[in-house]
Amino acid sequence: MRYSANFVKQVFKVVRMKKLVGKAMVSPPKRRNITKKQLEKTDIHIVYQTFGTRELLTLVPEAPTQKHVFYLHGGGYSLEASPFHKNIQERFAKTFNLKVSYFDYPLAPENTAKTTLKTTEEAFEHLQALYPDDIFYLFGDSAGGGLAMALAQRLRDLDIQRRPKRIALVSPWLDISVSDPRSNSLQEEDVLLEKELLVEAGKNYAGEWAVDDPRVSPLYGSFDFLGYLLVIAGTAEILYPDVLRLQQKVQQSTGTNLQTTIVPEMMHDFVVYPLKESLQYVDQIGMFFQA
Repeated sequence: MRYSANFVKQVFKVVRMKKLVGKAMVSPPKRRNITKKQLEKTDIHIVYQTFGTRELLTLVPEAPTQKHVFYLHGGGYSLEASPFHKNIQERFAKTFNLKVSYFDYPLAPENTAKTTLKTTEEAFEHLQALYPDDIFYLFGDSAGGGLAMALAQRLRDLDIQRRPKRIALVSPWLDISVSDPRSNSLQEEDVLLEKELLVEAGKNYAGEWAVDDPRVSPLYGSFDFLGYLLVIAGTAEILYPDVLRLQQKVQQSTGTNLQTTIVPEMMHDFVVYPLKESLQYVDQIGMFFQA
């Protein structure tokens, strides 16, 4: 069932969702491995691969192509993926015949960016070895969008062969300090993110690295030669100003093409939620990967 964005926003305001989410990101609940349990209920074939102490789960559609999405979920770098992420992974596989690999990357505060980025990079390279003929793309929402961008910059700097040429980001968290002063005026409109708690969660993730280190805040990195980027965001979220900053950075870059879809009055990470308005944007991402 899908609900209207206005209804969900009103519910989130009533239950003070931004406080609940913010506190959970700072002090996460017990890990439950939700996404793996949810994915095991799918009728899509799943390939399990052990990677160190972690697992890579790859959804393989009935008529697979060589196009393969490496999926990095949001959650403030500290929360597990939700069943909503699983629904998007299934749609990518069923509707667009994309292979989709889900990686449960190391979360904060048990881990910091130093471990998370390195492990995610190793997981991507492991996938490339497992599927040597596939063309890889990156998808990330919220914190997963920040991690996807940091990974893309890292792979480019290492001159990794077959690095992703298409990257889709939804409401990406590109500056973990949320330093743009324009975000303050959006705090009242944002029904999901509490700036003060989000910044605290960002510091937990950064660990020993500075909050403006591109490895944790990729907005401060180089955007040269990253291929094709698709970014979708709403105007009613405190991270929206960073999308505007990203546009400026890409305009000054070489070898990168950016397509942005800005949806008026839409809340943070709306594409991931089962909203009546969101499905068209999930399909926009699917078509972007099919191109």
